[in-house]
Amino acid sequence: MHEDTHLLADTVKKAAREAGALLAKGYSGIDRVTFERKGASDFVTHYDQSAERLIIDYIRQHFPAVGFLGEESGASPAHNSNVTVIIDPLDGTNNFLHGVPFFSVSIAVEQNNELIMGAVYHPLLDELIWAEKGQGAYLNDYRLICPSACPLTEMLVATCLPYHGKGDCDLSIRQQAAIMPHVSGIRSPGSAALEIAYVALGRFDAFWSQGAKLEWWDVAAGILIAQEVGLMVTDIQGQAAPSCLENSLLIAPSQSHQQLHSLLDKA
Repeated sequence: MHEDTHLLADTVKKAAREAGALLAKGYSGIDRVTFERKGASDFVTHYDQSAERLIIDYIRQHFPAVGFLGEESGASPAHNSNVTVIIDPLDGTNNFLHGVPFFSVSIAVEQNNELIMGAVYHPLLDELIWAEKGQGAYLNDYRLICPSACPLTEMLVATCLPYHGKGDCDLSIRQQAAIMPHVSGIRSPGSAALEIAYVALGRFDAFWSQGAKLEWWDVAAGILIAQEVGLMVTDIQGQAAPSCLENSLLIAPSQSHQQLHSLLDKA
């Protein structure tokens, strides 16, 4: 990879940590965090907005030409650059609002519409899960290896669930009903970026989502991390085109992926 790409990756990781420190400080506050309603079951806090501004300003200091796609600020076009930084400054806002300690900073980088870097940071645990295309995936400085597939009956599977005003509840219920009798557990802790990264870490055995309404900034960083550790990443139909993966996603070791795909296909 080009030297500038490594420098951009280091800058992204530092930006994620800086934004995470801001979120951790807000989370530790005694008072309940105030928020605004963007839409049905869609909330934004001062911390979402401040963390995104921090990330953009920090990266722009070092790479002024790159473009940005942020959950809060929208798209900012690049200037003579084919690089776009994709930001979810607080993935798991609802958890953050309720004092649930499961949220993350998620930053991905695309070059010519191809993912080349991803970082997901859990500030409360100081865990940075990251990857560069062709260079593997890491937890802080420890290189990850692909988790082994386990029998369906031993699998702990993560998912994102739809809820009020967001997603297809009926489809999600059918998919859960298809999987539940075959696995040891299903979890929906509330941060898609972290859930996907946790599959790369082996903490979850797989991740799927279709009924929930996800956006590209929710999943882009996690997708590259999963790919770089050697997991199979497709939509529910088994296709790997990145353009469709935010709305339909299945991530698992190859053997488990085939088994889960067969179950979900019946739903």
